Amino acid sequence: MKTKYVSVTAVLAFVLALTVFGQTSNRTKTKPVIKKNTISRVMGKPTFESTVDSLNMEVWVMTQAQHKKMMNGKMGLMMRREMEGLHKHPMMGRMSDSSMGMDVASRKAMMKGTHFILLNATNTVTGKEIADASAKVQIVDPSKNSVSVDLRTMMSHFAGALTLKQRGEYLLTVNLNIGAGYKTMQFKYRVR
Repeated sequence: MKTKYVSVTAVLAFVLALTVFGQTSNRTKTKPVIKKNTISRVMGKPTFESTVDSLNMEVWVMTQAQHKKMMNGKMGLMMRREMEGLHKHPMMGRMSDSSMGMDVASRKAMMKGTHFILLNATNTVTGKEIADASAKVQIVDPSKNSVSVDLRTMMSHFAGALTLKQRGEYLLTVNLNIGAGYKTMQFKYRVR
């Protein structure tokens, strides 16, 4: 019986010694996982979100002051990095700034008005953002006057400047034309 305990102890000691001495002294270098900067990570919670069929639409509405502050922060940094990546792309030599929707006139137009709107549309099946489309927002102000604003393509999103001067509740209807038809979502936004 004592021989059995000695044998088991010797085997366990041998296995333990193998695991301790068998470890390599080389340290492996690991790279930190870098999460892709999605628009949701940078912008935060959307003002309104809706899923219609297999299309998820997120909309952010903010004042121009908030928009300017964001452009000087994370959002601006993300856009500059994305633009730098595009400039390094081999096809970039054949692309103009206007084909990316980021020419000087577009950037100035985004800063006009009282508010800024950003639309992100994602296919829920593939997880890819929809950029090959056109978008428009219909605005009904508290006085029941209606105006329509075309949203410009900005990288893989749609954006535009809104003029919401009256205090009160606005009804916004976002129309996304994806070729096969329109996808529409409607929500209310309050200006205080």
